[in-house]
Amino acid sequence: MAAPAETSNDVLDRAFREPAPLAALTAAEQVLIARRAGPPRMRAAVAEALAEATGRPPAPSPLTRAAFAIADAVERHGAAFAPGTEPAYHDRHHQAEAAIAMGWLAGAARRLGLIDTEEAELAVAAMAAHDLLHDGRVYTERGALERRSAEVAAAIAAQHGVPPEAIAELRRIILATTWPWAEEEAPDLLCRLAREADLFGSSLPNLGLRLSRLLALELEAAGQPAAETVAGHVARLALLRLMPPPSPPAQALGLGAARAAQIATYREAAARLGLAPATPEAGAAALDTMDPADAEALLAWAGAAP
Repeated sequence: MAAPAETSNDVLDRAFREPAPLAALTAAEQVLIARRAGPPRMRAAVAEALAEATGRPPAPSPLTRAAFAIADAVERHGAAFAPGTEPAYHDRHHQAEAAIAMGWLAGAARRLGLIDTEEAELAVAAMAAHDLLHDGRVYTERGALERRSAEVAAAIAAQHGVPPEAIAELRRIILATTWPWAEEEAPDLLCRLAREADLFGSSLPNLGLRLSRLLALELEAAGQPAAETVAGHVARLALLRLMPPPSPPAQALGLGAARAAQIATYREAAARLGLAPATPEAGAAALDTMDPADAEALLAWAGAAP
């Protein structure tokens, strides 16, 4: 029997109702792209994420109060940048998208009986905080940004009465997003969901390529050598290959099917170019040598364009 509608959009309902594996993810991408046409609205994003995660309007609790306070801190930090200087990728839009993505993932996990409502709220609060105070810089010390985000979020949570054990979980979930990933830092489902939420937008076929270009701009501004390569198809294929097998909630939303479809599109592009062997890697490398408009046209011809 189809699950009843619980939230403000039908992404989760599609995931549990539609037989097509990409139906929910297509709807999710449309939601996120539409949001980028306006202001980030971080507080609204957290409210939506909490509703998606719990299946009800946000209820007063220490965790929800902390989540909204974190959202306000993200807004203040982003608004403090001079116009045009907020990090191109790690901006308020990314943080709002990651929170909403966690709402979908945690909501799917709750429907599958894998987490309870309090864990869903905790996951959303952690995701809202995962890039708090990000300044767009590249640090030589791994995890410096994530540790800073975790400490500030923990202090906010304590101010709103979140119990110490939940604060410890909040910190652990945030730290699981430290890049590059270390397997031992994501030992459970909530940590895996945080990583999937962090890269949710980058996993999508249309928004993902746009985000890779924004990341290249951010890295260039930070002085990273050869930053433009991040926006290429070879780098995108490498990212798709790097992503671990999706968690059951991510699988329900279609993330596994979307990744497979994008990799197959690169393979089909190679075949249409007459490359031998016609591998995804050969297709991506060839696309990086082409005019961007020609590459986009070839991808559209080859299938659902990455």
